Amino acid sequence: MDKSSHESVPQLIGDKSAKRRVPRSIFVIIILSFAALYWYSAYGATPAPEKTVKTFYQAYFNRDYNTVAKNLSVFWSVRFLPQYASMSAPELLENRTKIEGEISKIIADIEKENEVPEGVTIDIMKEYTKIGKESAIVVYEFKEKGTVTSMETAILILEKGQFRIFNMSPVDTTVLEQIKALDINILDENFADLLATPKAE
Repeated sequence: MDKSSHESVPQLIGDKSAKRRVPRSIFVIIILSFAALYWYSAYGATPAPEKTVKTFYQAYFNRDYNTVAKNLSVFWSVRFLPQYASMSAPELLENRTKIEGEISKIIADIEKENEVPEGVTIDIMKEYTKIGKESAIVVYEFKEKGTVTSMETAILILEKGQFRIFNMSPVDTTVLEQIKALDINILDENFADLLATPKAE
């Protein structure tokens, strides 16, 4: 048998010279797959409105008021910006970047004398989260060093594909069942009407 025909014969399994190395790309894919699974378990299972609330308060606790502003609805922000009071909903959304910048400065000015208590965190009360097409409701507790100090509800509106905080208000345990029974479709309809407000001529 000549050399060329020998090279065409498959190597035996037991032949050490026939062992193939596993491509490095396989290990990279495995690592990335585990990383993706970790990310999903840590973040992917959290509904978007709950993420907004968590991001908002983490930024607030860290005095990152630019991020705070990005997670607020323009309809919340304009309460402190009278120069935008005459604008329609579409006009407010068009001016979102400017509104964010201005409300960020106002919040920073308001908060400069306030101190965030050490060890304060929020826990989302997932059983009360409601998510609609245009709106959402998230209930959460404030804790200081593991002890519950108060409770709030955030109402969120979908603005340009992202849930943002429309309103926040204190609540207590007496209203939790009412929140659970609330029909989110009614809030959806109200927000759809608000967002559809035509531009002023």
